Amino acid sequence: MKKSLKTLSGLLALVILFISFIPAAQANADSDPVAIEKLSYLSGEEQLDALLENGLVLPEAFEQDEYTVNAVKTIVADIQRGVTTVDRIPYNYTELAELAKRILDVSGQESISAIANYTLKDSTVIGTWSNSYTGYNCYGYSIGVHVFQNPGYHSNQSFNMNLSIASMADLVVDDLEALGYWGYKTATKPSSLANYERVVAIRKGSVDYHFMKGTTTASDWTHKPGGTNPLRWNYSSPGYKTWTNEYSYNNVSYQGDITYNSSIYYIIYWPKNVGPQPDKIDFSI
Repeated sequence: MKKSLKTLSGLLALVILFISFIPAAQANADSDPVAIEKLSYLSGEEQLDALLENGLVLPEAFEQDEYTVNAVKTIVADIQRGVTTVDRIPYNYTELAELAKRILDVSGQESISAIANYTLKDSTVIGTWSNSYTGYNCYGYSIGVHVFQNPGYHSNQSFNMNLSIASMADLVVDDLEALGYWGYKTATKPSSLANYERVVAIRKGSVDYHFMKGTTTASDWTHKPGGTNPLRWNYSSPGYKTWTNEYSYNNVSYQGDITYNSSIYYIIYWPKNVGPQPDKIDFSI
């Protein structure tokens, strides 16, 4: 009898050990990072499905549509190439940057070394690195309000990447009015500006938008891809060629993967207490 009880006790111990092992193993499997290398061989839809199955929660602005698929595919490619890491996220659209953070978290990918010795093609680094650069994007940089937000933020309006470039420019005008400026949009690059005027340019691609700001000569343009170093555009006109999100972070340059090829809108603006008032402006320009 004692022998039977010992045998039964041993079997129960094994069963308990086995049962306790299964949830632990399952938990480890559930939390196992999605290998970026494996994702890179999948289509965009398959990448999104795999990430969702492994715990990715899409930011509120995203739906399972074509834009989201393209955004995921871009981010996965950038992570694999070392363009995007936990520290370096060269996107401007706040929801795209948030999606990148969540994919990095699900993938468990801390960092991949990017191609060494990349030299910026279309821009030149301004100054040296500052940790404060991670706190604002191209929009915050261009209008001089250093926050990482989208057009429409300052006028309490919603934003998404399905908006036309003209509608995005309208949001900028509304934001500037809320911040104490008069302004208007135009599809024509100004040849010069009055000394009280300022100008920014906006352009979009398939998954992101980007801004540049100009001086009163309208021939010197600077910009800032996401949370990276400000750059000087090497050409006198923003429309000289297609923009990319090549960037510099902590004094090292990286090749971008996003292009911005829409038409360009320019927003010319000035403080409300100087210059002409709205009823003296021809907004049909």
